[in-house]
Amino acid sequence: MTPHPDAPAGQCLPSLWITQTVVVMGLAASVLLWIASLPLMPPDAITDFGIIAILPWHFAVALGLLSVSFALSLAHPSCSNGLRIAALLVLILMLHATPPIVYGTLRYSWSWKHIGIIDYIQRHGDLDRSIAFLGAYHNWPGFFLVFARLSTWLQFGPIEIANAARFFSVFANIAYLFLLKGLYRRFTTDDRLIHAAIWVFICANWVGQDYFSPQAVAYAFYLLILLLCLGPLMPAGSIALSSLGQRIGRIRHWIGQPLPPERQPSTLTRIGAVLLLVLALLYVASSHQLTPLILVFSLFSLAVVTPLGLAIPVMSGLFMVYWVLYPAAPFTAIYLPDEVAQLGQTVADLTDTLVDTSTVDTGVAVVVWAGRALTAGVVLLGALGWIRRLQLGARDGVVCALLIAPTLTLGATSYGGEAVFRVFFFALPFLAFFCAALFFPSTRKGKGAATALAFGLLSGLLILGFLLANNGKDRQYRFTPDEVAASLWLYGRSQPDTLLVEAARSYPSQFMNYENFTYLPIANESGAERVEILADPARILSRWFSAPQWQDGYVILTRSQQAYVEALGVMPKGSLDQLALDLMSSPDFLLVYANKDARIFRASRFISGPPEGVVPANP
Repeated sequence: MTPHPDAPAGQCLPSLWITQTVVVMGLAASVLLWIASLPLMPPDAITDFGIIAILPWHFAVALGLLSVSFALSLAHPSCSNGLRIAALLVLILMLHATPPIVYGTLRYSWSWKHIGIIDYIQRHGDLDRSIAFLGAYHNWPGFFLVFARLSTWLQFGPIEIANAARFFSVFANIAYLFLLKGLYRRFTTDDRLIHAAIWVFICANWVGQDYFSPQAVAYAFYLLILLLCLGPLMPAGSIALSSLGQRIGRIRHWIGQPLPPERQPSTLTRIGAVLLLVLALLYVASSHQLTPLILVFSLFSLAVVTPLGLAIPVMSGLFMVYWVLYPAAPFTAIYLPDEVAQLGQTVADLTDTLVDTSTVDTGVAVVVWAGRALTAGVVLLGALGWIRRLQLGARDGVVCALLIAPTLTLGATSYGGEAVFRVFFFALPFLAFFCAALFFPSTRKGKGAATALAFGLLSGLLILGFLLANNGKDRQYRFTPDEVAASLWLYGRSQPDTLLVEAARSYPSQFMNYENFTYLPIANESGAERVEILADPARILSRWFSAPQWQDGYVILTRSQQAYVEALGVMPKGSLDQLALDLMSSPDFLLVYANKDARIFRASRFISGPPEGVVPANP
């Protein structure tokens, strides 16, 4: 091996060999300990602290060894990048593969709803752009059309799709890893900074937008488009045709600094990049409402600080406008006036989405504050990293532009308080870069053991924050096999114009035949209405089902619904058990399915003849 130029002669080879040997042994030990820990996690023992309540010591030691091994690989500049990538892949497996392996089912009710759109396409062979419920998905269907075609080819039904989608976040984060590696390469040539930034991104990506969703794939294409624009599609230099143009070029040069040089792409490479760009823009525009807007802001920001030009930003804007005004016209015509009227309300709506920690249990409050602390910590460390880079002469104008661009959506969309979390998600790659730059600001600094130790300690805090913030709500977001079985039984017996009363939306819902139901979640009613319902549920629900438009009607109560309403303080503890007892004692309802984690009632007025075949399946 060639000694690193900064290392003393005769000392680099043994030091490098020892370092890499220790890193390999640490990675191997962490993988073995992780595998050994998986059977020791009882999912039914999860508390309001989430998955962290069931993690055995093997898992903690495995994460510790992994963090130390990765930090050690960064301490030696000549350490193999392959080992660093291996450590990042192990980190993704430990953080994102553990829940689906331990739980055995697909998390998040929205994941199941996405399967419901795929099921609709498979059954009908088309979309309904004027459908009343989940209409946005029918009007931005790129994600669903792709996976419907793939599922049909694989002969997958809803349950098979759900089983495969459990691991979607693993593959999404692996894609992000390699896209970010290429993107960061345009900002720096320091391999330590590149891989440390990816590590921070993985640990701080807690907002849960990498699950089986259009957003997760659109995000990957967002990173790909940025990579193309900063790579093969970036002009070699600006052509100043006037004195104004020359001044603009000098300002750009000062703000952004020249990007690290790379070999000029061939004509064939540029043609391929343009075709890939067009396909990526089409996918993003047809799959998601918010990502195209953030992409437009980001590309115009690049046009300001680089010689990219306006052609690509304008093209991305035209793709977005075309889709909104033509393919999605049925949806846009109904909702666009309200969207325009509510522009700028995102920041004002933020408080509506924040959990009031004074009204929830201690575990829920800790989880909520963990997410807030992780976000604030990354922002603070990023600011410090930017200052340190600035002191060393690195202005990082391109990184700053891409960091700031997503925040513009706060005033340009009525996406609600949810947009704040999306802004953090899209700003995170660039925040992570500056966080890592606090430790590795240049190729000449950050080589000592103290830096490696400090980064290892930070890694431990970030991982703890991730486990609490991302997995802390798994008591309500995790669904047991019994809950899946109950939902499969219910949705498999659906018919049009069925009213389905749910305690809350947090269960495996709407994943097949979803259009046959009208959904009425009690948790979404006002506080006064919830009190009235819980005081006399049989009478009020019976009145709901008596409306003439309903051809059938069910009430479904599950363990995860109970966890949801209790964790957020929506209903008093034990409310759903009492509600079930009231329905069981009422002649207006019949218990038609029951197991350990779910109960389904049917309104008696829809049952004709003896209730054969509707006795509890597993009382």
